Formats: sequence, structure tokens, C-alpha cells
Amino acid sequence: MIVMKFGGTSVGSADAIKRVADIIKSRLDQKPVVVVSAVGGLTDKLVELTRAACSGNHTEIDRLKNLFLDTHQKLIQDLSLSEPVLLSAFESGANMLESAVQMLEQAGEYSDELYDSLVSIGEFLSSNILAAVLQRNGIDSQMHDSRQLMITDSEFGSARPLMQESRVRVQKNLKPAAEKHVPVLQGFVGSDTAGRTTTLGRGGSDYSATLFASMLGAHTVEIWSDVDGVLSADPSLVPSAQRIRHMTFQEAAELAYFGAKVIHPSTLLPAVEDNIRVIILNSMNPEFKGTIISNTGEDRGEEDGRVKSIAYKENLTVITVISSRMLMSHGFMASLFGVFQKYRTAVDLVATSEVSVSITIDDTRHLKDIVRELEAFAAVEIETEKAVVCCVGESLKGTPGLAAQILGHLEHTKIYAISLGGSDINLSFVIEDAELPRVINRLHEQFFSK
Repeated sequence: MIVMKFGGTSVGSADAIKRVADIIKSRLDQKPVVVVSAVGGLTDKLVELTRAACSGNHTEIDRLKNLFLDTHQKLIQDLSLSEPVLLSAFESGANMLESAVQMLEQAGEYSDELYDSLVSIGEFLSSNILAAVLQRNGIDSQMHDSRQLMITDSEFGSARPLMQESRVRVQKNLKPAAEKHVPVLQGFVGSDTAGRTTTLGRGGSDYSATLFASMLGAHTVEIWSDVDGVLSADPSLVPSAQRIRHMTFQEAAELAYFGAKVIHPSTLLPAVEDNIRVIILNSMNPEFKGTIISNTGEDRGEEDGRVKSIAYKENLTVITVISSRMLMSHGFMASLFGVFQKYRTAVDLVATSEVSVSITIDDTRHLKDIVRELEAFAAVEIETEKAVVCCVGESLKGTPGLAAQILGHLEHTKIYAISLGGSDINLSFVIEDAELPRVINRLHEQFFSK
């Protein structure tokens, strides 16, 4: 059994959906379970609709509702679908949309719970459309509502799966169904124990795929998007970026965390725990082999001591905490990180000296509160518009001269922090956002032009 996840661009047009149906048909002997994202770009429109509904902007509400529904109606028409099951599902989706908007308007303010109810509708419609297309193409298929299978806590907007409860439902309902037909499920979506719709956070469809694979006992997850695999750098910055054939889970996780957009940061957790192979593939170029992510990396010995990819995160804020109390003081770091824990703010990179700590964050929603509490026991400096550049590869820390090769290209670049040694596969440093194109291209030329 395999799990196949298709992203928004893979279901973004009638032609794209037809290609997806052909890809699924080629995997029928492996008992595929399909996970699908919303049609490309429409989740962003639903986020805009949430804001419009909260503010009572009726002109914008009507525009966004019509755009969302018209896009799906056009897909249904272009695919010549008229099955009663699909038309009924479309009507249900339209009613769900209207109900969620009305509740947001009545509330008059933002609510994570109502947000989840609204932004999950895109996956509901795309999964029903894909199931109908498969059925039309002679593939026995049904849409299975992830809200009945993926049980989560009630942390709306970024819910965490309750694995035991979900596994019971998947084993009882989904696994037997997968032996008879091709199930199509919404990615990104679940429900809490009270039956209220939840979401796993933006980009959570990949995470849904590996979670379902874990609960089903699948051996492989295929993640289909619009790129040929994991690349050596962001192709928007480095047009000559190369496809990486094999990666370890650890390398891929570092890249995901530090901004590689092909993989969602949470995706690999279930795969690592159950040793599920993950393959990144391009639905626009289905014959291309893509990138295989596995426990060993498959060609790991050939790759040791070499930079394999360069990732980055931009628009970061650097918080530097300065205090003579750090010197010879136990408990200082616990107090420092306790503030970030209190405000549920993740830290990307940490660099320390005897009297200061520099920390980067990308979530600044609680920055004022964090700074206020830190200033109770230390001086605080804030710098914005920074970026972390992350060089990833096996055995970087133990390779003589490699750090010099990387940092030697930064002689005219101001570096705000460096992290080396916390991981054997990652050397990271902080620079100005504006320096990213120049720095990443120079590093890529150094390691990939030979």
C-alpha cells in the first residue's frame, strides 16, 4: 500500500486533474490511498475571505465567495462531470462556505475555530472532484472525509493529531476500504473529539499524507507537486539548481525547517518513526525520478562531507539578550527560553557568548510581550529583515576545511550569528535579507558548478 499526496498545482486545472488520474491509474497495483490539497491559490482566497467576513466588508465577501465557487464550477464543467454525488457534495461545500462566513460576520472578530471551518472547504471540494474524475475514468473511487478519520486536539489553526484515536478509526474504516477502491481524502484537515473541524497548519497536507501512511502501515509516500524533487537551492534565486537524487530524513528535515518549500517541516516525523520512504515527484513531469528520502539516503557513503543543498529563511527577527548575570549563572537560559515557551514562539537559531545570546524568530506576533518580559532581567536589542542561510549535507562538522570554504565566500558580508556543531549535517549563519541572492549564488557556484 502507498499514500499519494497531490498539491494544489496538481489539481489546479482540468488538464492537471486528468494527469493526476493517469498517475493514480499507474499505481493501482500498489493499492493507493490519495490525499489532496485545495485547488492552488484558493486557500489564500479563503484566508482573505475570513478577514473580510470579520470586518463586515460585504463587497469583498461577495467577490471572494463567487471566485471560490466559480473556480470549482468551472473545473466541474471542464471535466464534464455531472454525477449526482459530486453535485450534492458541491452544494454541501457551498452551504458550508455560507454558514462559516455568516458565523464570522456575526462574531465580528477573528476566531481560530471559525477560521478552520472556512479554510478547510477547499480540500473538501477538491477531494470530491478528484474522486469523481477517477470514477469517470473507470477507477473505483470514493471520497472519505478526513474529519471522520484524523482526530486532533482542539488547537485550532495548528492542531496536533491524536494518534491512538485516529489509528483506530483508520484501521477500522479506511484500511478495509482501500482494499476495495481508491480512497481520496482531504489533506490538512481533521476534527477534534467534539467533532469540530480543525486544521494541521498551512502546508499540512504533506503531514496528513505521512500520518495516514503511518496509521495504514504503508511503505511509501509519494508527494506530487510542480517541481522535479528537492533541489540544491531555490530555483527562483539559482536557476541552475540541481535535483538531489537521495537524501536522509535528517537532511530533508533540516531543509524543510530552514525554508525548503517542497517539504513541510512536520511531514517527516511519522516517516522517520515508521521508516516510510518519501518520494518527491512532479505531476507535470511524472516520468522524472524525483528525490527519494529514506532512513539511509541510499547513496550516503558517496555524499559524506559535501554540501548537498542550500536553504534559507527570510524576514527573520534577531533578538539579542545581553546580561552580565549570564556569567557563571545557572538558570539564566531556562528563564530566557521560558519566555519564548510562554508565548508559544519557536526559535530558529541560537548563538551564545559569555554575556549575550542571539536568537532568531520568524513569528513576531508576540514580540512586544517577549521583549517586555526579557527586559525585566536583561538588555534587549532587536534587528529585523534578517535571513538564515543553511548549508546541509552529511558529516559537515567533521569535514576539515569545509567551514572555511563556506565562510570564505562571505568576506564582504556582515554575519550576525553562526551555528555549527549543534548538528553534524548543518552549518547556518544569519545575514541581511538583501544579501540572500548574492550569497546563495556564490555558495551554489562553489559546491555545484564542478
